[in-house]
Amino acid sequence: MVKDKEQNNSFTLLWQFAGNKKFQLFRASFYAVLGVLCGIIPYFCVAKLLSAFYYKTATSNDVLIYSFIAIVAYAIKVFLTTLSTMTSHEAAFSILKALRTKITEKMERIPMGVMLDKASGSYKMLVVDTVERIEKPFAHMVPEMTANIVTPLTIIIVLFVMDWRMALGAIATIPLGFLVTMGQLIGYKEKSARQFKANADMNDAIVEYVNGIEVIKAFNQSASSFGKFTNACKYYRDTTLEWWRSCWFFSAAGLNTLSSTLLVTLPLGTYLFMNGKIEFATFLTCAVLSMGISGPILASMNYAEMFASVFQAFKQVSEFLNEKDQIRPSENVKFSGSSFEFKNVTFGYKEKNVLNNISFKTAEKGVTAIVGHSGSGKSTIAKLMAGFWDVGEGDILLGGISLSKIPFKQQMQKISYVAQDNYLFNVSIMENIRMGRPEATDEEVYEAAKAAGCHEFISALENGYNTKAGDAGNRLSGGERQRITIARAILKNADVIILDEATAYADPENEAEIQKALSRLIHDKVLIVIAHRLSTIKNAEKILVIEKGELADSGTHDELMKKCDLYKSMWERHIASSDNKEVA
Repeated sequence: MVKDKEQNNSFTLLWQFAGNKKFQLFRASFYAVLGVLCGIIPYFCVAKLLSAFYYKTATSNDVLIYSFIAIVAYAIKVFLTTLSTMTSHEAAFSILKALRTKITEKMERIPMGVMLDKASGSYKMLVVDTVERIEKPFAHMVPEMTANIVTPLTIIIVLFVMDWRMALGAIATIPLGFLVTMGQLIGYKEKSARQFKANADMNDAIVEYVNGIEVIKAFNQSASSFGKFTNACKYYRDTTLEWWRSCWFFSAAGLNTLSSTLLVTLPLGTYLFMNGKIEFATFLTCAVLSMGISGPILASMNYAEMFASVFQAFKQVSEFLNEKDQIRPSENVKFSGSSFEFKNVTFGYKEKNVLNNISFKTAEKGVTAIVGHSGSGKSTIAKLMAGFWDVGEGDILLGGISLSKIPFKQQMQKISYVAQDNYLFNVSIMENIRMGRPEATDEEVYEAAKAAGCHEFISALENGYNTKAGDAGNRLSGGERQRITIARAILKNADVIILDEATAYADPENEAEIQKALSRLIHDKVLIVIAHRLSTIKNAEKILVIEKGELADSGTHDELMKKCDLYKSMWERHIASSDNKEVA
């Protein structure tokens, strides 16, 4: 029952994904069926010739005519099969393109936090490998499986018309073969799901291994000693082999039983012919036709087995496409300022709360710093401000308007968000910065770079601003990448700039320079800073102290030093740490 239900789900999803290519797939199936029917004709021609030779009535004209008919029928079969394959592949690749487009468009609509919760290898596998698995059902299974079902049914009907006894003999081994082959389906749901997950985990491990190859080499870790990578590969190998081994016996025994139609038709036909109960021509035609039953059935069974794996692909794509969208209105709103206000916000990942009924308002202008121990919820606040997630409880206002009522495009125009881990594209540094405002002139790019403290090192590169950043910016240091992304944010000229520990890789001197540059630029803007060096936000208009997802206190530096023991202790530790570094 479970198997039937899941195969029905597979067919339903297949039909759903086919979209406007259903008619094209139907045409491919029609061509395939016609081709198969033409492929039966040579069997009749061979049987007729053999019968004529047996009765010594064959003439050269008979040989030429039946040979010509057989060749023409076979040529038509080849033509129709080729046409079917071309039609189905054209439809399949159009469907795959549409699916990949849907997935990438979906990525723009779901919460950014959902995207960040999964390894990048998972999305690579979803868009490339998982969708690729769906090609086979559309390109092959739909037309070929249809033809492979119609062919044996047609032959069996013809056999029953010719002689019902020979027809029963021809299909006698099929139920037994099916019964034996069904043994492959024992535990198939669990095994296929486990193998599919093992494949996904291996993809994630490979991506992680490639991205971390620098560290692996630096610490003399070979591929075999990098435990996560080797374990993922071994687990994939073991789960795949376990599944195959459990199917080998049932597959071999079932296939051999199914294809042994002559074991019954030959002795049965000989008996009937020897006793004068059947014509030799009928006996021969039935025997020859019976050999055409098992081939299509075996091919259909191979596709049926594939549904276990294909269903997992359908399921994964469908689950992602059914992820809940962040729904926002399309009409722009009118802001009354640029400050953020959290009203009794509670938010958590899965079942664990990170923020608990937190309320605060950022400064109307200038710098608002958010400080706290690691894991206190600082970065979560920044990501909620940037719209990465919708809040669980409470509300977040930007310029007096709830984020849920602000169109995404308008929110992105108003905010520049710079994270700690920043991505640069493998294009020139000039183009990487210009992504903040595509219409910006070269001079405006230079000014933004100077403000972010990166003009000097960019100019010192071999090709200056035309130097390519490398894959994910790997030709630059972490601090250099951060300053370029800050330059991108400055160039965007948004009303609000959120720096989520964006200067973590910069040295103290460069961080201070960046903060000074930003301070000059934001006289009429709002800057939200998640800070890890307290000395850089000492002059902030407002400092929010976060502890265990709650607001411990807020105020200026001087005010907090007097009234907030937590902030005072953090400041003292920071100063002591800075003094120790200077002594060293």
